[in-house]
Formats: sequence, C-alpha cells, structure tokens
Amino acid sequence: MHRESDQHGPRTDDELKAELEGTLRGNRPSRAEEWRDPEPPADDDPAVPPFEER
Repeated sequence: MHRESDQHGPRTDDELKAELEGTLRGNRPSRAEEWRDPEPPADDDPAVPPFEER
C-alpha cells in the first residue's frame, strides 16, 4: 500500500488530506478576511519569470 508521507502515519495523512480538501477543491480564496488576500499584479509591474526547480 502506498502512503502519502513518510513523516506521518496513515491516520494523520488522512486527517491532513480531509482538512485541505475544501481549500484544494474550492474555487475561491481560502482566507476569511479579504484584506489578507495577496494583491494582483498591477498593469505596469514588470513580468517575473516562473520559478524553475533544478
């Protein structure tokens, strides 16, 4: 049987997965306070290339 993590037991993995399910499936920000959401980039902001892992 494949486990999701080597750091937690199967029960903890299932609990963590259940806690994140709404955040991952939701089609909206997960913050309760709107002011905590990050600001979208402005039109005159320079383009930033995506992070590339090596």
